[in-house]
Amino acid sequence: MSVTKKEGACLKEFNYQTLNNLKLDNTLINKLTTIYQLRGETSSFDINYHEELERLIEVAKVQSTDASNRIEGIFTTDSRLNKIMSDKVEPRDRDEREIAGYRDVLSIIHENYRYMPISKNTILSMHNMLFKYAGDSWGGQFKDINNRIIAKYTDGHEEVRFTPPEAFLVPDLIDNLCNQYNQALDRGEISPLILSAAFVFDFVSIHPFRDGNGRMSRLLMLLTMYRSGFEVGKYISVEKIIEESKESYYDALADSSIAWNDNKNDYAPFINYYLGVIVKAYRELIERIGLVHNHQELSADKLILKTLQQQLRPLSRSELVELIPQYSQTTIQRNLKKLKDEEKIQSIGKSRNIKYILSQK
Repeated sequence: MSVTKKEGACLKEFNYQTLNNLKLDNTLINKLTTIYQLRGETSSFDINYHEELERLIEVAKVQSTDASNRIEGIFTTDSRLNKIMSDKVEPRDRDEREIAGYRDVLSIIHENYRYMPISKNTILSMHNMLFKYAGDSWGGQFKDINNRIIAKYTDGHEEVRFTPPEAFLVPDLIDNLCNQYNQALDRGEISPLILSAAFVFDFVSIHPFRDGNGRMSRLLMLLTMYRSGFEVGKYISVEKIIEESKESYYDALADSSIAWNDNKNDYAPFINYYLGVIVKAYRELIERIGLVHNHQELSADKLILKTLQQQLRPLSRSELVELIPQYSQTTIQRNLKKLKDEEKIQSIGKSRNIKYILSQK
């Protein structure tokens, strides 16, 4: 347990020996067991499906950058997003500059996570990179003003979820949190997935920066997972899964925040949500590769038709690219046009909301 005093104030304690006497119920145990089993099932994918995984990585990078920023109300058009992700255009406004920053941090985590220890310096460097295009003077610096945690819901309303520690406490809090996390990993008494969830939750509760705390927490989720041998987030966007369950995400944060300042909070609600996201990601990865394995001989146009038939719902181009990783985005796009010209499929919706269904004729 770590307690630090500063200017007469007693800092928040981080007890990573017991996580406030966390009790693992059957739900948490079953999810942990499932994740380890699913990881085992995917262990040979990198050898047997290397090219398909490389395509999934590119799809996941775009989806993760889009979803994590969209949770915070930051977005651009699909065409601009793809060009920014390919580094083919310069960001033209604040949103696009922050999207470009997320792209860069995500890439460096993918490529260099083994050399990125969980430390105050790593966190500051990641934040600096996140805001390097934005032109703000506080990128890579802890907050110097007090702030609040705001939950932004899908219907547009916002709620104050939590009041984090004061700004002057933050540097010591982050140091203590990283130390407790690393020491707990070294002891090996608690699953690294449980520790990752607790770390991410405590990080976002400290809310150490003026801006970017939510995005940083999701990037740290990936970093801690990768460093512990759970790399599913490379291939399936966990940020997209979080965006699609945003209200459950905020509810879990709120439930685990109760009595946080008094060191009596229950980590279980957030850990339960967190593990559920990872289970879903592994299952989606297995589903994607299963489609490849079962339909290796099918041409792109036939596979598009079969996928639309099996999914029983309209699918966007990006969803089809994700579901059919053995073919490139360009190939999928070309075959969608071909199938539409042949009147075998039809499009519904407009602009970024266009989706495809089997022709009703």
